[in-house]
Amino acid sequence: MKKILLVLFSLTVLFAGEGLPVLTLPTFAQDGYMPSSPVYKEKGITFSYASWYKATNYTSIVTELGDVTFGFKGLMSSDLEIRGEVPTDEPIGLTQYYNSTVFLNKNWNLNDKWTLNTGASLINEKLFIAGSWGGTVDMKIIRNFNVNSRVMLGVENIGWMSTLSNVATNIPARYYFGSDFILFDFLILSMQAGVNNDIDPYLRAGIRYFHPVFELTYSHDTMLKVHHFGADLKWDKFRIGYGQYLHSQGIGSPMMFSFGMVF
Repeated sequence: MKKILLVLFSLTVLFAGEGLPVLTLPTFAQDGYMPSSPVYKEKGITFSYASWYKATNYTSIVTELGDVTFGFKGLMSSDLEIRGEVPTDEPIGLTQYYNSTVFLNKNWNLNDKWTLNTGASLINEKLFIAGSWGGTVDMKIIRNFNVNSRVMLGVENIGWMSTLSNVATNIPARYYFGSDFILFDFLILSMQAGVNNDIDPYLRAGIRYFHPVFELTYSHDTMLKVHHFGADLKWDKFRIGYGQYLHSQGIGSPMMFSFGMVF
């Protein structure tokens, strides 16, 4: 199992050093790593898909029901080489890595100035014949100054995982402060700054242009070292999203697609 776990270590390096990739990969292709958005989400269901990195398929299904959001995210990496403790060893076989989560988020409007957002995720992880389970919680408190600006303080991915054989995968917890601003009634600027469990600092920022027919988005996450460009086309009750991801660490430039329908 030690040789198998070397594959898991390789995966965490591949995903910028943060374990449990379904917790860090974007839910919607067009949103990417946009820190947050004060724009109300329409009630509906969205399916997203990407062929991620090498032989990795990623899927998310999300339902928005006003103040409640729930869904599923799953990732499968195939044809992973099993190697010995020496990096130059020839592979002794192939295996697969599977990571999934079901999640539920709820917005609580405390009054006209304060909003509380809470979330919980149930996580499953499998590598070769080993498997583990766990869970995380998210929470952020939002102070609304007016319809165009707000600030927030929050935590995400705080939780626990059982051991995968004899080692538990790191949970990508973050502690942050953020803000949103709407400019000229068609631009949203969002920023988030914080640290992870190792007290490594990060910055996540994004800008969104919105229009009744389409939206354009750019976002960046310094910890994941990825730039994202997204677009969302609105046609009647349908929504079609596209996301292009550019990784500065040279691990590819995958594309992600979303298809949604509003109720």
